[in-house]
Amino acid sequence: MPPGLVITLLADRGFVHERLLHSLHKQQWHFRLRLTSNTLVHLPDQPVSAVKDLCPPAGEKRFFQNGSILGAAVGPVSLALACLLEQPDDPWFVVSDEITTAQTLGEYGLRFDIEESFLDEKSGGYQLHTSELATPQALERLILILAIATLHLTSIGAGVVQAGKHRWVDTHWDRGLSYLKLGWRWRQQQQQRGWQAFAPFWLDPAPDLLPALASRRAVVGETNNVDLPTAV
Repeated sequence: MPPGLVITLLADRGFVHERLLHSLHKQQWHFRLRLTSNTLVHLPDQPVSAVKDLCPPAGEKRFFQNGSILGAAVGPVSLALACLLEQPDDPWFVVSDEITTAQTLGEYGLRFDIEESFLDEKSGGYQLHTSELATPQALERLILILAIATLHLTSIGAGVVQAGKHRWVDTHWDRGLSYLKLGWRWRQQQQQRGWQAFAPFWLDPAPDLLPALASRRAVVGETNNVDLPTAV
């Protein structure tokens, strides 16, 4: 990574372990990591407990500062906990190396902005996970090719949305597919159907006119005053 950058790692449940936390501290990277419900938490003047025992009531948030986690008591860290009214069985337990506030939950939520990219790169698109390349150099070259293809198809997909034609290739009422997938589907049928061509390598820097909303979960989150992000 270039020197001088402020780097914050976002990761889902299953990636939190002692070695990672020590490595992040050594690299001076910040982090917002989601915890499994049975993660041990050490807080000042409180007995050691699982983070699920600190879960707030549905519709509320709680923040704990200057604690530690795991059996080895790795810290200091802080916690941001939130529980949705409509989804009380799936609370957010987020650990951070910095003081936690409601903004911490929003920062962790940025992780969802790349969920569709994972789908596009793997089973829903490029099948990157089946490449079985043996060296980092070969994988790096493949990823460069995919990055160029992603820019190309995303540019086409953005043009499709700007032209008001996303429903031609997307069965969702709102935009439910990534721009890449819209461009991919459009490009597959463009010549056969005589469809309009769009700029192959250009993205509008203006705000997104039609954010993806494959489900109504984000709307539920806003209603309950607990931030949940949408994929873009």
